[in-house]
Amino acid sequence: MSVGFVMPKNREFITQAAIVLVALLVGAGIGHSITRGPSISPPLTSAMATIASTPTPRTADRPLSAVSNVASNQTAAAPAKKSLEEILKGPSSGARTKELEDYVRDLAPSDIGAALKQLRGMPEGSARELASGLLVAHWIETDPEGALKFAAQNHEFDSITSDVFQQLAGDNAQSALARAQAIADPNVRYQALRGVLSYMADQDPLGALRLAGTLGSFPNNEPLNQMIYRQWSAVDPQAAAAQAAQVSNDGNWRSPVSQVLRNWATQDPLAAIAWSNSLSDPAAQARDIGQIIRQWSRDDLSAAANWVNTLTPGATRDAAASSLAYSLGGTDPAAAIGWAQSISDVTQRDNAIQRLSREIMYRNPGNGAAILQAAGIPQNMIPPPPDPNAGGHRGGH
Repeated sequence: MSVGFVMPKNREFITQAAIVLVALLVGAGIGHSITRGPSISPPLTSAMATIASTPTPRTADRPLSAVSNVASNQTAAAPAKKSLEEILKGPSSGARTKELEDYVRDLAPSDIGAALKQLRGMPEGSARELASGLLVAHWIETDPEGALKFAAQNHEFDSITSDVFQQLAGDNAQSALARAQAIADPNVRYQALRGVLSYMADQDPLGALRLAGTLGSFPNNEPLNQMIYRQWSAVDPQAAAAQAAQVSNDGNWRSPVSQVLRNWATQDPLAAIAWSNSLSDPAAQARDIGQIIRQWSRDDLSAAANWVNTLTPGATRDAAASSLAYSLGGTDPAAAIGWAQSISDVTQRDNAIQRLSREIMYRNPGNGAAILQAAGIPQNMIPPPPDPNAGGHRGGH
């Protein structure tokens, strides 16, 4: 065999070996990326860097079979990506979380806004909430200015502004505050200030409250101090309640004390009740316990009802029974009426029954009167069905 025939075969073998090596490096890089964990923006792996700097052999230098084998190997190593909708419909929560992390990591910042809008059209649930949170977090990390521009142009995504400024405050609180205060649009400014104060509330809730009092009011938005109290009560509800009581305890459901107690009730309702019982004002005690029972009954109706049944007749039990009645009005009207009828104070009992009757007639215009009659409500206390052309009124909180 002549040398002229040996050299082409050696070059073909070397080329095919290089192709196989590149395919292996691609597979290793992809495998490493998939198994990295929840990091949203992983660094370029050394394997991928090697591939990027390696010249690709020309097709003309290798036989068609080698090209075909490499293509099939690469296809097997990189399955088709699932769409966002397909991921959210996945049956396994663990696999779904991993797929969402991979999807978000590979998404360009310029495409995140469209993905968030797509999510809005999907059914609500924990998977949609997780996907939205991952998308926003990735956007804030990679392109915060782009996220702010999107939020300003799409008011249904206002909260993104708050998230961005919370992140900015973590880097420099004073700079973030100054930038937030300089925003002309009052709604965007509110969201920006909310983000700064949310960061401050974790560090110094009292300082955040003092600052919130100097920033003005924002109609049609949650008061900034209410947001701070809610956040503070999640960490130290007793301290938050003590501070709130110094401001006001007028029984208004939006008051700082009511806000703190509702949050406290989701964590430890009995501790919240014990704090309320320590107050010197019996009327304030009754109001506060009513707020706690309202929240407790939403989380654990049976436990709340059992506790109320241990109370002796009086203002506290009446307030608790009223709260139970209002909580049940939309789901179990007969039981709601029963709790209202157990109120000992005649005036409070009649007020509760009248309010429940309106609620029941609003929700059940066809058979509401029959429900109330069966519960023993006198005919003169049964309101007429609501006028469908005038709209209904279901009562307050």
